[in-house]
Amino acid sequence: MEIELVPGAQEASALSAPAVLKKIRHDLKTPLNQIIGYAEMLLEDAAGRSEAETALRRLLDSAQACLEVQSRLLTRQPEELRPEHFQELKEDQTARSVYMGEILAELRAEPASEEWAHDLDRLGIAVSNLGTLAHRLSAQGTLVEDAGPLEAPIAPLWLPGSESSGAAQPGNEPTARAGGRILVVDDNAGNRDMLSRRLEREGYSVDTAEDGRQALEKLETGSFDLVLLDIVMPELDGFAVLQSIRANQRWKEVAVIMISALDEIKSVVRCIEMGAEDYLPKPFDPVLLRARIGAILDRKRLRDEERLRTAQVETALQEAERQKQVAEGMLRNILPAKIAQELQSAGTVEPMYFEDVTIGFTDFVGFTIATEKLAAEEIVGLLHEYFTAFDRIVSRYGLEKMKTIGDSYMFVSGMPDRRPSHPVDAVLAALEMVETVRTMARPNEGIEWQMRVGLHTGPVIAGVVGIHKFAFDVWGDSVNFSSRMESSGAPNRVNLSERTYSRVKDFVRCTPRGRVLTKDGREAEMFFADGVYEKLIDAGVEGIPGAFARRYRIYFQRAVHAFPAFLLRPESHP
Repeated sequence: MEIELVPGAQEASALSAPAVLKKIRHDLKTPLNQIIGYAEMLLEDAAGRSEAETALRRLLDSAQACLEVQSRLLTRQPEELRPEHFQELKEDQTARSVYMGEILAELRAEPASEEWAHDLDRLGIAVSNLGTLAHRLSAQGTLVEDAGPLEAPIAPLWLPGSESSGAAQPGNEPTARAGGRILVVDDNAGNRDMLSRRLEREGYSVDTAEDGRQALEKLETGSFDLVLLDIVMPELDGFAVLQSIRANQRWKEVAVIMISALDEIKSVVRCIEMGAEDYLPKPFDPVLLRARIGAILDRKRLRDEERLRTAQVETALQEAERQKQVAEGMLRNILPAKIAQELQSAGTVEPMYFEDVTIGFTDFVGFTIATEKLAAEEIVGLLHEYFTAFDRIVSRYGLEKMKTIGDSYMFVSGMPDRRPSHPVDAVLAALEMVETVRTMARPNEGIEWQMRVGLHTGPVIAGVVGIHKFAFDVWGDSVNFSSRMESSGAPNRVNLSERTYSRVKDFVRCTPRGRVLTKDGREAEMFFADGVYEKLIDAGVEGIPGAFARRYRIYFQRAVHAFPAFLLRPESHP
């Protein structure tokens, strides 16, 4: 026989019959879920009260018997169902609801706490709902709205909104607990209350949502470890909510357990495929519920801890890398990059011989007198200002700053990277240093320093000395002779040795000084570098004269990287 459907839908009976059966199973299981849940919590509270324990166990046995009858009669195929099956179901469920109502009356007769009374009220509502649904069941497998009164009507012992209600009132936010925060989503108020009470007894913090939209709103504004999500809900059902949760990156770590009075394997598979961690059928086995939720939250806690540890390790590694970069940066500030790299990789630096470099020394004229007129911090500040400018110039021309000694600044060109252009690069840098000192003068503040620069080209030995404070230094007669070029020079002039002059004379205009006696009693040919030849100064690209760049490339097979801007001005060529 075919199952009778709601009026107006008979033409779709073949397609709708399974859906009607599913709804009947769902509706009859819903109050049984609440009956079993509240009865189990009451049984926990009845420890030591033998009469109450016995009555509650009788009630639970009757509820389990209801489930067995529903399972036996309603899991058939629609075409196998007969009117007598629905009549048997109606009579059984109605009679058992009356019997459970009588047990409730016994329990209500015993003196108990207010919370016990409230739970009995909630249990009474569920028993009454089961009896009402069973009484409305027709022999054709539909729920009739007006089926007449029950033979032994069960009056609700508690009504929502009454003063005796122990249900949570709007605005009462759940208290955070150590066990985890759970969102219960179910369109049935009794289900939400029963499940929330059960979870709170397990030590969890619980919030509830009465439909799918409210669940998504609460996920948007709150933080939850787990969502218990009912499948059958109006508007947005559990599948749609689960899909929205898994599509949102912010909620990807929120665990989801689907709950339903329907235990069809297709629904279970679909939920797992969509990303749910588990599926629990109603009514819940309290041991199974506790184990499933505990296992899932334990896994989430372990994942969170692992994620935190990973983040901490990553932060520590980033900090270590930052400290390493700081250390490397500081090392490169006192050592050439290649030397620093060798020191880091090998722990030592082998002495090196450079057969051809240009060494430069600078010195401020009258510095000793200046120190007598200025405060210590002013002297240090001025030296920092000038030497910082020199550092930028040295860097632009690819030279290496060696060290500062008092007001003297030492640099080398052509080391550690060997290149044939080093004498010309050193002279250009020295001319720019002198011009920088001129432009930085502040006569109105009494700061009008002048500077001597000396350059010499020759071989040196280089290496790293010390074990606590590393220092990269150069030795040899070329270094000493370069210092003599500086001390034998003149204010705001660049003094060249004969060897350096011979290497730059095709680029730089020089004034011969003849043989000059140095401090150590040696006579040497010296030259003042005046500037670049005018014929090499023409229009170029990015501040580098084209004629100078062409000659530079012919001589050294490399491009010019920097050129003193002031030499491009006409007044710099007297």
